Amino acid sequence: MTGPMKRWPRPLRELARCLAGDEPTDPDGLDRAAFADLAIDRHRVAPLIAASPVVSALPGPEQARMRQSADAAAFAALAQKAETRRLLAAFDQAGCTPVLFKGWPLAERLYGSASLRHSKDIDLHIPAAELPRAVECLEALGYAPLPGHATRFRLATAASPVLIAETNDIALIDRAGNHVELHWRLTHLRGWLTLADFPDPVTTHPIDRSGVAVHVPTDQTALIYLAVHGQLHMWGRLKWLVDIARLVERRSDGDLMADLALASRLGAGRALRVAVGLSNVVLGSRIPPGWPAASWLERRAIAHFCGLIAAPGGEPGRAWARMQYHLCVMALGEGVTQRLASPRYAFWRNLRLYLAGRGMA
Repeated sequence: MTGPMKRWPRPLRELARCLAGDEPTDPDGLDRAAFADLAIDRHRVAPLIAASPVVSALPGPEQARMRQSADAAAFAALAQKAETRRLLAAFDQAGCTPVLFKGWPLAERLYGSASLRHSKDIDLHIPAAELPRAVECLEALGYAPLPGHATRFRLATAASPVLIAETNDIALIDRAGNHVELHWRLTHLRGWLTLADFPDPVTTHPIDRSGVAVHVPTDQTALIYLAVHGQLHMWGRLKWLVDIARLVERRSDGDLMADLALASRLGAGRALRVAVGLSNVVLGSRIPPGWPAASWLERRAIAHFCGLIAAPGGEPGRAWARMQYHLCVMALGEGVTQRLASPRYAFWRNLRLYLAGRGMA
């Protein structure tokens, strides 16, 4: 057991072992209820555990919970695929060109099945210039903004420069419960990664055998983006780290070195080095030959994220995790602009959005 994980509670250590493809060290002595809680609720990897041999070692109630959670994830994936096809048809008529991030295409590429990765929404990325058309398209399909996003929705219909400059998404839901997050930037922080930074950002992925396909990030784009996404979410769920491990295994050593060179040019090199190092520590994924040794700051970041993965308040959305987020952005950002983006986001963004919304009222 590597140093940063020695203080993890045993159910979490065993969960990481199972996600790395190993058997539990002592199934009889494992707190199976805690193991199931972590897999289902905190880290959202129940589909992977339910598909592995370890599920048979769980007692009846925990095994049933794990399989029920996996079944729900599979049903959600099928529903999202069907909704994606409906969205693509409508967006095409509206002249919009969305790129689908994460979700069921990523699951099919990394795990071989859309049912093996938990996903709660459909993440669509569009150019900022297409935002009003995309919002009108979603509204025509029966979507409405989630609570807290009504002001963003009004600003989006008017292509508000403040909205486009100060944030990166709108969350919407329809009557059937389908969730869509509409993005025009990869992160909510100025000076961080954007899709336009990539020389070859997008490929296609088939929805079914009919020939209909959706635009998705290339493996290189996905790896760099998910490294930044994981860092900005404090690596609060192991499912994000498993994605990194699977992408690392898909890439050749030469590919990974090229990925790092590109990430470094885009101001995401540290995020990628930390992601690959953290994946190696927690899940045993490989480090390619020639990969630079972790700096003191990167070693501290890996140890810190290991602590947050195990911390009761470390999951996304908790107050303690949000505080840690601002500290880590300032510590791990590359350059002054990235580091100062966090305090700007915390103190200036909401005021500008509020004033812009008041101006439309």
